[in-house]
Amino acid sequence: MDKLEKNLGIIFLTGLLLLLPRGFLLAETHPDENKINREFFKNFADDFSKVLISPKNWGKRDFLNFSAVFSAGLLFYAFDQDIRNWVQDRRSQSSDEVFNFITHLGDGGILLGSIAASYAAGEVFNSNSLRKTALLCLESWLTAGFIVGGLKFVVGRARPGSGESSHAFHPFSMRSSFTSFPSGHSASAFAVAETIAEQSRETYADILAYSLATLVALSRVHNDEHWASDVFIGSSIGYFVAKKICSLDRNRDSKKVKVGIQFSAQNRALSIALSF
Repeated sequence: MDKLEKNLGIIFLTGLLLLLPRGFLLAETHPDENKINREFFKNFADDFSKVLISPKNWGKRDFLNFSAVFSAGLLFYAFDQDIRNWVQDRRSQSSDEVFNFITHLGDGGILLGSIAASYAAGEVFNSNSLRKTALLCLESWLTAGFIVGGLKFVVGRARPGSGESSHAFHPFSMRSSFTSFPSGHSASAFAVAETIAEQSRETYADILAYSLATLVALSRVHNDEHWASDVFIGSSIGYFVAKKICSLDRNRDSKKVKVGIQFSAQNRALSIALSF
């Protein structure tokens, strides 16, 4: 059943991404852009390093965002045990079935499979927007995963199911029971959701992407895999990493020279537009 759920998760997420270019992704530019080649790896390395060193260039707004997330995280931390008890007391067979499926949408294998399938579809249908979304999702997911993995190792927080309290920490431990903070599934889900939202034009696309990511995050608390603060901070990391990577991509695109030619037989006019 677990394998079936994972396969259904890949199909579901891939189907969602395949629908994007038809309705609400940003307009196509050049059909040969955004492919897995030397330029992609160069841009990925550049984006990755800029995300990691970005705190040294933070402005007032960035520090306000960090303060808000940090404060909210501390609030969740203070009530982690109470939240866990409340959620676990209300679990049922129905909620288990729903969240056991939903949680797979944040699995690395499912996300990678969906991204790969979406990129392949972009190649088959020569869709630049689909390829671009898939590659940005890949960048955001990998970068957020690296940050989360590092924090898990350094912090070493005990998972709820380990039998220890919400205040138990074992820094630099390699045991999976001490890798609760932050939530990797939540970070992955929100990294992909924010990337899709950044590339979309329609509000309902944003709502759908964020709703699925939120359900993944909730499933980690429901399934007793993470504390509420783990999920909140993980989600925030995924969101802000994806937002930064998409911003870097837009800045890179704005520096490119693009030529557009329009010809109208009715008006007997030929127009050439250059954008930098």
